[in-house]
Order: sequence, then C-alpha cells, then structure tokens
Amino acid sequence: MSAPRGIDHLVIAVNDLAAARDRYARLGFCTTPLGKHPWGTGNHLVQFPKNFIELLGVISPDKLDSMNGEHFSFGVHNQQFLRRREGMSMLVLSTEDARADADEWRARDLQVYEPYHWSRKAILPDGSETTVAFTLTFVTNPLMPEIAFFTCQQHNPEAFWKPEYQVHTNGAMAVCGVTLVDEAPARHGAFFASLVGSTEIDQASDGVIVHCAGGVIRVLSPQGFAARYPGAKSDYAAEGAVFRAASIEAADLDQVARCLEDNAIAYSRSGVSIQVAQIHGCGVVLEFVPSQA
Repeated sequence: MSAPRGIDHLVIAVNDLAAARDRYARLGFCTTPLGKHPWGTGNHLVQFPKNFIELLGVISPDKLDSMNGEHFSFGVHNQQFLRRREGMSMLVLSTEDARADADEWRARDLQVYEPYHWSRKAILPDGSETTVAFTLTFVTNPLMPEIAFFTCQQHNPEAFWKPEYQVHTNGAMAVCGVTLVDEAPARHGAFFASLVGSTEIDQASDGVIVHCAGGVIRVLSPQGFAARYPGAKSDYAAEGAVFRAASIEAADLDQVARCLEDNAIAYSRSGVSIQVAQIHGCGVVLEFVPSQA
C-alpha cells in the first residue's frame, strides 16, 4: 500500500449491550440503534466522521458459526473473549480493498484468513431501513491469542456514515490511538508495522509506538502503562498482548470535563488529557486528548 492504514474502528465486547450503551451515553457519546449480525452478535456504534467505536455483544448464541484454519468466526472469537472479561477484543483497520489486504499480508507471512463478505439491515436517523455491506479480512497473531485484527471494506458507505450520529455531547471527534500491554512490547513492533503498512516506529525503554494514518498503536510494558495511566487497574492476568486503552480526540477538554461532571463520572486530568477508568469504558481506559485539527 502507498500509505499506512488507519484506525477504522474498535470492537469493545460487552456482556450487556443495553447497559454498555447507557454507560457510553453517560460519557457523552451518541449511539446508534441496535444492529444485528447474521452470526449471532449485535452492536451499538459510537460514530465519528472517519472512524467509530463498536459496542458488541453476543445476542443469539445459537447462530454462532465455527472457527477453523480457513474461516475466522467473529462471533466465536468475541464469545471466547467475554469468558475472560469485557474490553477491547479487536482492532479494525481501514481499507479500500480487503481482498488485496489478504494478498499483501500473506506476502508478509502474517496469519491471514479468507476474506468474508456480508451485509445487514441498518436503521437510518429518520427511522427508515437501508442495507450496509462489508468485506472483512482477518489476521491473528500467536503472541496475542486473546485479540484479533481485520480490515473492513465498506461497499455502501453513504448508507453507513450519518452526520446525525456523529454529534456527541462531550465533543468527541475521532479515535486516534490504542494502547496494548505486554511484558515484552518491542517484540510486537514488526507485526504492527506489517499490519498497518508503516515504517514509522518509535522505540523506547517502556514500549513501542507504530504510527498509522491519523493515529498510533502503542504497546507498553506494565510499568509504562502504569506511568501513562496511573488510575488504571492492572489486576488481571492476560495471555500475550491485550488492549487496555483508547485515545479519543475531543474538540475541547473543558467540554469533556463538564459532560463527565454533569453525569457524575469520575476522571483524572493532566495538562494534555482526561482519563476515564475502565469501569466506565466497559473494560477500556478512555483517554480524551485535544484535537490536532
């Protein structure tokens, strides 16, 4: 690819979709009506102009398909993730050609599954229905067995992106970063560089940062994570690298603070960010940062 891929969306797996939607509403996010997948999961989206957060739950376990070496099961992956905890189960990258991504990633020796095409009904802001369609190409990494990655090609984007869903009381504008934690973060730099198609990598004693279009992917040591997110809990064991935090661009941090205070949400603030604990973010620390626009 000529340019690095960007963050398309975050999948945050939750046990109770209605409760998760309420939590994000209290944080000042507008959410979309319930969407249903043919393989047994459902979602509410927090949409921004160029990317989004997907709150995802398993709503029809009897519809889950099987996972094998050729086919990645989105539903089974998230069901297995939720047996451990709520939180960010997948990172999704933007693309214009998911099938070309599969070829590129295979050439880079990544663990790639056959692209998967699907469609579903979506409810528009006026209450009418439309159809949205996608092609997905999944990647996994044995060093991160709890999480997964994919690109998402949209075939009817004008039916998906709706400005009415992108106005948030907290002034949020975009997902601009994710943070993973691992005991040996440097070992993941080459994988993420191959995944996003980036050669811009920052190495530090406490982690590695891979730059993608419009954002960053950080892999930090537990010590580095504790230093950046001092209020976050780190009391669970994980197998390999796992997602622990997401960075959200906001128009005005004072606006974020007022929104949180109006809804009695505790937060911590430094000069450059506002952080909300994972209990409010459904297993993910949410870090609001000033917009670079």
